[in-house]
Amino acid sequence: MGLSDQEWQQVLDIWGKVEPDLPAHGQEVIIRMFQSHPETMEHFGKFKHLKTLDEMKSSEELKKHGTTVLSALGRILKRKGHYEAELKPLAHSHATKHKIPIRHLEFISEVIVAVIADKYSVDFGADSQAAMRKALEMFRNDMASKYKELGFQG
Repeated sequence: MGLSDQEWQQVLDIWGKVEPDLPAHGQEVIIRMFQSHPETMEHFGKFKHLKTLDEMKSSEELKKHGTTVLSALGRILKRKGHYEAELKPLAHSHATKHKIPIRHLEFISEVIVAVIADKYSVDFGADSQAAMRKALEMFRNDMASKYKELGFQG
């Protein structure tokens, strides 16, 4: 299930385009996830009061969280599958504190791919999208394994 060197290069090449504007991209990812999967908002007490798109767009806390999410993802992607040090605390907090179901990681993964595709359509063709999906699937599977170790059936 691992990625080839070429696939990792495709992932890192597009991530190099995403990374300079993590706050805007992160905000877009979180907003789209909330819009397309409103049930995900249940796990974000600090955002439950945000009812409209304008409220979401003007929330500095939401932008900050989106930046945090994509920063963590960037660190994980750059490790090319060798991310145990990053994965363990992330899985622990998501399983024991936040109780984030794996299904929600699937939702955000698809939103991440969609946002990148919208912003960088010329540079993020079918092969690059497939490589990113594969990297995100590997990450989700590894998170699910850690969840299981922690006794969380998310």
